[in-house]
Amino acid sequence: MYPPKTTLRDHPALTIAGGPSWPPVWVHSKTKPIKELYGEVGVFTGTVLHDDIPTALFIRMVIDETAYMGYLGVKDAGFCYQLNKFLQHHIGRTIAEIADLDISFTL
Repeated sequence: MYPPKTTLRDHPALTIAGGPSWPPVWVHSKTKPIKELYGEVGVFTGTVLHDDIPTALFIRMVIDETAYMGYLGVKDAGFCYQLNKFLQHHIGRTIAEIADLDISFTL
């Protein structure tokens, strides 16, 4: 028997302040006031790792020709790196499709 499927949206290592970090709050900072979106919206366009924050993965998406970025809090740097590498193979998919990806292999 196989272990149950674990999707990205339900992965226990995606946490911030004791709660889930998925879905991220999407921020478009080139407008005044700053625009925010919520939920599994848009099309995934990539990720950004920051050397100074090894447990943060920044997720990029576009919706209505406007680029947004979201922040995922991740429990450890190893999983953050692994998730970043995995997601590079899914650029161009919707955020909802990304959320439904099976990442059981990371447990």
